[in-house]
Amino acid sequence: MRRTFIFIVLLSLFFSTIPLSWAQEEYTPVSLTFTLYSDGTARAEYRVESDALQARVEVELFGPPYNNLVIRDDEGYPLVYRADEANVTVDSLGALELTFTYLTMSLTAKEGIVWAFNVSTPVSTLIKLPEGAAIFDMSDVPTDIGMDGSRQYIVIGPGNLYVYYMIGLPDVEKEAQESLTEAEAHLSDLESTGYVLTEARSTLAQAQDLYDSEQYVDSKYRAELAMSTADETVEDAVDAYDKIGLASEALSQARSDGRTEGLEEAESSLEAASTYYGEGSYADAVTYASQAIQQANLAIAPKSNALLYIGILVLGGFIGGGYYYTKRIKTEEPPTMGPSDLSQPREVDLDKIFWHHQDLRLDDKEVIRFIADSGGEAFASEIRDRFEIPRSSAWRLIRRLVSSGIAEETKVGNQSLVRIRDEYLK
Repeated sequence: MRRTFIFIVLLSLFFSTIPLSWAQEEYTPVSLTFTLYSDGTARAEYRVESDALQARVEVELFGPPYNNLVIRDDEGYPLVYRADEANVTVDSLGALELTFTYLTMSLTAKEGIVWAFNVSTPVSTLIKLPEGAAIFDMSDVPTDIGMDGSRQYIVIGPGNLYVYYMIGLPDVEKEAQESLTEAEAHLSDLESTGYVLTEARSTLAQAQDLYDSEQYVDSKYRAELAMSTADETVEDAVDAYDKIGLASEALSQARSDGRTEGLEEAESSLEAASTYYGEGSYADAVTYASQAIQQANLAIAPKSNALLYIGILVLGGFIGGGYYYTKRIKTEEPPTMGPSDLSQPREVDLDKIFWHHQDLRLDDKEVIRFIADSGGEAFASEIRDRFEIPRSSAWRLIRRLVSSGIAEETKVGNQSLVRIRDEYLK
């Protein structure tokens, strides 16, 4: 007995002094279990078989860093280990089996209401979902599905696996229906002011088709996309409207200056811009309107001697008229200056407007009061500054007032002047 004891002690000392480089890195994965929690934490339990004669074994775990890591042998005794970024080296002499348990948060991620669990494993993996979770998608067909108490679990074969799940499944059908209703109202409101929303309407139709096929999450996303697309279209439309107005002014100025050579191209571009605007192709309308502005600015006066003769006659007329005026002013008494005729401010009959248009929105009424306080007329820029609203919203509001017959809009220079119609003045 004494000799046997001494032999065992010497054998233990021999294996304990084996350098780390001598240790074989051989182990066999047996099982892997992940228990997922609602805060994104995953508890891993990894069991491997090892050679009892190995002094040390290096094992690759999943999802560093490893929090609260505990390693036990097949008899339940804790073992000494050293962990680096990816692997764990265990003093495993005499252990036939190693069990690793730890917590990690690097295997789960959340986007919106959907959680994703991703891991690459060498062995079939049992995944226990959080309580009340519902699987949304997974990498492969599970080999087993069941319940562990109040938790649902699945078993997926080795490889790169993922599971998408939601905790507390929302009423996606109701949310999708609400988004469709909101999108329909939003688009209808914009179309009532004259916008053509072809792309947004197509997207909303796709959302309705997805809803009819019970793809509620995708339907909700498409409905929201339809609204944002409509808003972007409105911005393009406002830009196109302004550009067409500037192009029209550029052509008028060129004609007034007598710069008619090259205006045919500008007129053609402006006509194309107006056509595209009416069809709802607002980006094309901007392109052609900008082209019309450039062509109008480059137009020149036709070369003709007749213009030179006309210029000489006009200059002679100015000289003769100036001479006549000078002679006359020396002989006549200066006229008596009477009081100037000051135009009376336009007084708006608000009661009449509100009586005839009882369905006016609250913001429309506020703008009408502002225009009335401004003498019955105000520039669009003044309305935007006063109520701190974006250009597109102001444009839609003005369109409502014009289409309802309350106001009229005219161009003054590069600005839009909104004026209350004469029938609503006192």
